[in-house]
Amino acid sequence: MERLPLVRKAISLTVVVIGFGLVLIGLASFFMESSPIHAQDNGEPEYVGAGECSDCHRDYSQSHKESRHARALIEADDEDFPLLADFSKGDDLRQVMFPGASEARAFTLEDIVYAVGSGRNVQRYLYATGEDEYQVLPAEWNAQTQEWQALTLAETWPDPAYDWNQNCAGCHTTGFELDKGEWEDEGVQCEACHGPGLAHVEAADDAGSRPTEEELQVVRDTIVVSPDAQICGRCHSQGTEVANGLPYAASYLPGDTLVQDGVFTLTPPEDHETWWASGHSKQPNMQFNEWFNSAHANSLTNLKASEIAEDSCLECHSVDYRQRQVLIAKYESGEIEGTPPEPITMETAQYGITCSTCHVTHSDTPPADYLLTKEPYALCVDCHSNGRTGSVHYPVQEMYEGDAIVAGLEGIPSGHFTAENGPDCLTCHMPSVPVESATRLSHTLSPVAPGDAEEGQPDSCTNCHTDLEQDYAQNFIQDTQEGIHQRLLNIETVYAQVAEPQPWIRTILDFIGQDGSLGIHNFAYTDALLDKAEITLGVVQDVSIETFSPGEVADPAECAECHRDEHRQWQTSPHANASLSQTFLNDYSENGRPTYCMRCHASGYDSQTQQYVFEGVTCTSCHTLPEGGAEHPPSPIAIADESSTCGSCHSGAHAPAYDEWLLSTHSSAGIDCVDCHTPHNNGLILDDINTTCSGCHQEAMIDEVHMADDMTCVDCHMSQRNQRSGVVEVTRNHTMGIDPGVCSNCHGNTHLLSVRDSRQSPEEASEVEDLQADVKELEETSDQNLYSGVIGGAIGMLILLFMVFAVIRFGRIR
Repeated sequence: MERLPLVRKAISLTVVVIGFGLVLIGLASFFMESSPIHAQDNGEPEYVGAGECSDCHRDYSQSHKESRHARALIEADDEDFPLLADFSKGDDLRQVMFPGASEARAFTLEDIVYAVGSGRNVQRYLYATGEDEYQVLPAEWNAQTQEWQALTLAETWPDPAYDWNQNCAGCHTTGFELDKGEWEDEGVQCEACHGPGLAHVEAADDAGSRPTEEELQVVRDTIVVSPDAQICGRCHSQGTEVANGLPYAASYLPGDTLVQDGVFTLTPPEDHETWWASGHSKQPNMQFNEWFNSAHANSLTNLKASEIAEDSCLECHSVDYRQRQVLIAKYESGEIEGTPPEPITMETAQYGITCSTCHVTHSDTPPADYLLTKEPYALCVDCHSNGRTGSVHYPVQEMYEGDAIVAGLEGIPSGHFTAENGPDCLTCHMPSVPVESATRLSHTLSPVAPGDAEEGQPDSCTNCHTDLEQDYAQNFIQDTQEGIHQRLLNIETVYAQVAEPQPWIRTILDFIGQDGSLGIHNFAYTDALLDKAEITLGVVQDVSIETFSPGEVADPAECAECHRDEHRQWQTSPHANASLSQTFLNDYSENGRPTYCMRCHASGYDSQTQQYVFEGVTCTSCHTLPEGGAEHPPSPIAIADESSTCGSCHSGAHAPAYDEWLLSTHSSAGIDCVDCHTPHNNGLILDDINTTCSGCHQEAMIDEVHMADDMTCVDCHMSQRNQRSGVVEVTRNHTMGIDPGVCSNCHGNTHLLSVRDSRQSPEEASEVEDLQADVKELEETSDQNLYSGVIGGAIGMLILLFMVFAVIRFGRIR
């Protein structure tokens, strides 16, 4: 009797616990009903077929029916999409030894049960080897050439390499069951991308024709609608499903994670059978592999890592943000009733630039080829431009089209942009890569650099510029980009030291830097912008304003009609080859190919358009044509015999000959350039240096030492030692003064005036100090030897005198 209260307490506690548990279960059920339900989460996935989807989504269904996805697998007797092949051709290529046959024969239309592919490039055909078992026939129809071609996957047919179920079926059907060899729909239909649809259909049926917002949400949550690139990557990839070794992800359902260890692995980039060394793929259907390694795939990840990112950046960095904005706009316009969803934010964004950013998934009209959302160029510059930000952010379009960005300089469009049917973004950034018997546009979004291309792989430059070797094209690109990079660094250095820098220079630097191509997108405009900044900051000297106003330029060939001898001399001169010599081209390339060089190295240069008429320095660069358009002849033409004419180019730090001449005694004596140099072949008037000089300086020729056969006047009078980056080089100096350092070339350092001569290298200065120390030590040793000799001589003399004295003395004693 005493234990009864304890029993009652235990029963009461049990009832309370059970009641509390039921409450928790009820609450959990309540919250679970409001959570999204995914198609693949409802137990065993169940497909309903594309016909069921079309009952509600008729417009989408009709347009999709015409797409290449829907025609990934076609029944041979489909009247809407007849087979493409011509069976009157290629009997020799269609020879097959069918199972049970005694001899081979050409397969025919009657042997085919399905066609594989819509025929953009090729169409292949299936033969039934048993119930729900198929082999791909060993010849395919090339839709481009309209010919049959061999499809050699193995030495014999049939063979596991031709097995349809094991190698192909999962990506050319919808709802494929590997163990049964059966599928729900031929081709890539609705549920291939949205997941099994039974739960979605049942939810829609339950909601009826007048669903509430809550019921509509349940309907939407029971189907996958996602811009996840993995949905496309299930088939547009090369990889292996780990569980069964299949080359496609047979068990993947939309909404799952495709790429993960133990599930599905992509072919690694180091696999040379699958990838080119340039990072572009070799095999079919590798768009996802390439995208997976691209900047587009990481666009959202990189954005979220930025400290200055904001929600507006998602417009270009997140596809789910863009799609949500479109959906919200439909609510706001009344196209969709109800409460619009919340905008995507930096915290809620899930996907970067994926397939559906550029490719439309559905359309209410028959879709264009490749299902692009816009024309290709417009699609790229939608984000690769300043348009969305209103500031210099990613100005690829503005650079390519040559939009003016600073006052006083007109924009210069790229030659590629202005060319009729010229290249656009896709030409270089989505190069066609060889794939089996056709080509495919690469999705790395990176050009194939000429230096990275392997044998058999076209590159993005010489594929169009067929006159160029790949090595030359690669060096051209590298030199151009390195030169532009160095010019940017030089300007940045000087700009940072300016007390009151001009903002437009900062705009130029940001514009070129953010474009990112370092001159490749539009070299002429890049060069012009840098010219303007360099001249303003004093980085380079502008000589075009006073001496290079655009004017009429004569064709040297016309001058040759009368002046044959002069023209013949000029043709091989440094002037004629001023823009063509290898020395100039190397220096020009190393400095980023600045077009201002052409003010002096070409003829007819216009600083406004940055164009020139003729290569090299031609006749009218020195001889001014008659004013007023008068004909020559008979009107006279000016003869350029004044040094100032030469000085228009041969001056400044780059080529200081004229500046040096102004300091020389030649200048004060009225000796001009043409008194020593021949104007047409740029040699010396008397061919030989000493002969030319002796024409005026005859008295100097009597020096037998310095005028020996192996020496010339210029060895002393025009040699100058300069240090550049620690290297001492000897150059010509038109001051005609003798540089004391030059004497040491022959006389060593005997009379060196200063060991701290700025023209010496540190190594030379150290050597001189060592030599002087040696000389001092020798002098001290010599002095010591002298003193020792004198003392020794004195002692010796004393000894000798003593011996003489002794002999004489001894003789007297005897």
